[in-house]
Amino acid sequence: MMRKFIPILFSFFALAGFGQTYIGVKGGYTMSDISFSPVQNTRMLFADGLDYGFVFKYFNLKYFGFQGELYKVNRGYRQPIDMAELGDTLYKRINTYIELPIFMQVRFNLKLFTIHLNAGPYIAYLIQAREGNNSSGDYQMNRISINILRDNRIDYGLIGGVGLSRDFKWGTLFAEGRFGYGYGDMQKHTYANMPKQSNAVFQSVNVGYLIHFGKLENKN
Repeated sequence: MMRKFIPILFSFFALAGFGQTYIGVKGGYTMSDISFSPVQNTRMLFADGLDYGFVFKYFNLKYFGFQGELYKVNRGYRQPIDMAELGDTLYKRINTYIELPIFMQVRFNLKLFTIHLNAGPYIAYLIQAREGNNSSGDYQMNRISINILRDNRIDYGLIGGVGLSRDFKWGTLFAEGRFGYGYGDMQKHTYANMPKQSNAVFQSVNVGYLIHFGKLENKN
C-alpha cells in the first residue's frame, strides 16, 4: 500500500510547482481506549512499540496548507477480567492499522519556531489484531484471526493537534501532540453479543524530520 501511495504524492507535488513542499519521516507513541456503548469498564492502552511512517506537507499560502501522512499505528484497550477474583488481571486488545490522515494546517511563524495547528479526517485499515492477559504476571499476547463478520477492517474519524517546528538549511524538525476520535466501530454491532458502539479514543505525541523543497521564508 505504501509503495503505491508514494509515487502519487511525488506526482502531486511536481504538478503543484513546489511552492513549499516537505517530505519526511515521523515516529510517535499512541495512548488509546475504546468508548463502548453500553458503557464498559476499560483502561487506557499504552501501546507496545512506536508508530512510524511518512509525512507529506505542502504550503502555497503563507498561513494555510495541508499535510498528509501514511503510517503504522497500534490502538486498543485494556479491561479487567474479573475484579472480584483476579484483582488487577487485565485483558488487552491491540489493533494494528495503516492510517492515512489528511490535515488542513494553519501555521504562525515566530522568531525561532513555527506553531502548527492541524485538523482533519483520517481513515485506517486493520492489518493485525492481538489479544492476551497478564494472569501470569506479564502480558502473554497472541495474534488472532480477523473475523470480517465481527471486526471492522476500516476505521475513520477526526484528528486535531498542535505542534512546533523549525526550519534549518539541512531540513525541518517538528514535534506535535494530537487527539483523535473514531466514528467507525471496532466491532460490528450486528454480530452476536457485540456492543452497539465501540469507538476509538486516542492521544499521541510525534516527532519527525522533513526535507523541504522550494523557497523558505526563514532558513537558519
